[in-house]
Amino acid sequence: MPKVKQFDRVKVLDAASTIFHQKGYNGTSIDEILKATGLSRSSLYDTFKDKHNLYLQSLEHYKGKEKEFYDNVDQKKLNGLQKIEHLFKEVVNHLVNNPGDNGCLMVNAAAEMSKQCEKTAEVICNNKDNMQELFANWLAEAQESKAIKLSNPPKSYGPYLYNALCGLKILSQSGSSKSELNNVVKVTMDALV
Repeated sequence: MPKVKQFDRVKVLDAASTIFHQKGYNGTSIDEILKATGLSRSSLYDTFKDKHNLYLQSLEHYKGKEKEFYDNVDQKKLNGLQKIEHLFKEVVNHLVNNPGDNGCLMVNAAAEMSKQCEKTAEVICNNKDNMQELFANWLAEAQESKAIKLSNPPKSYGPYLYNALCGLKILSQSGSSKSELNNVVKVTMDALV
């Protein structure tokens, strides 16, 4: 009779995401993964095949949690411009209130692994494309509601806003204060209006 898996996959992916987030892919050992997730070595390999597949699934899991956060912002009764500002301010608050969080797993993965692993690069590019599209949609909403008058098509601002968001996450790792991070948000928003 085959063994029944005795773990919660979501909790394992949460724990794996956290350890990869803190230490990076190359800095995380199998023993650290086993300790963080509570998995046995056989469960890790039976379920996830290897460290690399667990890493990829952790990235997808993390991306899914971020998407839930962005979807919550999208549901707020705000115009598109206000949604962008709200998102940026929430990110700043999270970064300031969680200084040991090591920025963002997606940003860290882009820096560490996207040139080494095509599958990681796919996850990162897909996340980038989704975020840029979300920003473009919010700007289009803002323009339709007359909250903003853009000099270029909304889609052209997506890369700029995505870059600013990633930059906030990197700045937080370099010890920037809340006022410095908020200043980035202010200048980013001022550049849109």
